[in-house]
Amino acid sequence: MSKISVLIIAHNEEKYISKCIESLLNQTKKADEIVLIVHNSSDNTLQIANKYPIKIIPFNGQEGITYARIEGLKNIVGDIVLCIDGDSYAKENWIEVMTKTLRNGNILVGSWIKIKGTLFGNTTNIFDKYLCIFNTKNKGHWIWGPSFAFWGIDKEKVRNIFEKSIELTKKLNLSRNPDDYWLALFLGKEGKLEVTNKTNVTCYQKESSSIKAILRNFESVRNGNIMRSFWKEKSI
Repeated sequence: MSKISVLIIAHNEEKYISKCIESLLNQTKKADEIVLIVHNSSDNTLQIANKYPIKIIPFNGQEGITYARIEGLKNIVGDIVLCIDGDSYAKENWIEVMTKTLRNGNILVGSWIKIKGTLFGNTTNIFDKYLCIFNTKNKGHWIWGPSFAFWGIDKEKVRNIFEKSIELTKKLNLSRNPDDYWLALFLGKEGKLEVTNKTNVTCYQKESSSIKAILRNFESVRNGNIMRSFWKEKSI
């Protein structure tokens, strides 16, 4: 029987962390361990999380979620690793569907991400639920940080990719580190990627308006185009 680990990354998520943890504790398929990295938090995220029967690791490190992911990978032991962000919550069948999808001959899997918060996000949900499975040419584009899973045997490989993503992001002068897309690009060279819409993770949008959300989307598209161009030209 495969041991399942769920890794949560949270930075100042006192508003959402309870819903995130409770969604994981109430899954149709239970995790063997839930590990929360509380990264550079100055609010009550840690105090709230301490009420739940999970492993909690306060981590004061360099700024950026990638550093927290790297730290988290040092503290999980599962044969299957699922990752979620502290400002998100999972549908009750998330662990069940994600593990089943991973076992379907895949090296990395993701799920539909349902955006909550702005009109723009709510509108894109209508299309993204189906685009994420029909866009077969670029599966990696749909594997996002709030919901992905991989094999525990690849843990060190994933950690190395995250470390490499920091270097490459600086080299390409990207506005932020799309470590989830770097992960998909690297692992996609070695195995099959798959995205499912049979489950989802709901992610609260940090942008306060649709205009800001649209600008963030343009930023992501720009970064992705630079990465794909680099990936095509260079043999990594």
